[in-house]
Amino acid sequence: MPTLQPEHLERIPSEHLTRGAAAIALTAVAVIHIVDLPSTLQATPVIGSGYFVLVVAAVLAAAMLLTLPGRLVWALTSAIAGGALLAYVLSRTTGLPTDSLDVGNWNCSLGVAAISTESLIVLLAAWRIQPRRPAARYEIDNTLPTLPTVGASPSQY
Repeated sequence: MPTLQPEHLERIPSEHLTRGAAAIALTAVAVIHIVDLPSTLQATPVIGSGYFVLVVAAVLAAAMLLTLPGRLVWALTSAIAGGALLAYVLSRTTGLPTDSLDVGNWNCSLGVAAISTESLIVLLAAWRIQPRRPAARYEIDNTLPTLPTVGASPSQY
């Protein structure tokens, strides 16, 4: 009987798939901030400089995800995406030290794309950072319990 999944997909560990997805998402974060960079550099040069740092960090983290194993890479990835997410939320709520123009501006399409992608990265990293436990193996006891016979004393149960 044919299986529903191709055979080669059953052999790919979820870690590799998650790393690929997170690397693509980090690249998307970099692209989103590159698109927004010219207008941000004009209006707020300090935040534009932060965009440069974020773009470089996101690209380096994506490369690390694809080449280096370990929880530290995932922690770095989460810190980068989480920091960008926090900066976005602060810019829309309290404002940043050099930018109060975006307070309350939650409808920016690039911003929504950025926070969606950054949230995905944080969730993937949280999933992959958690400690791994071997799958519990339960043995099923297929024997039926013995029922007491009629007229047996309670001590025989």
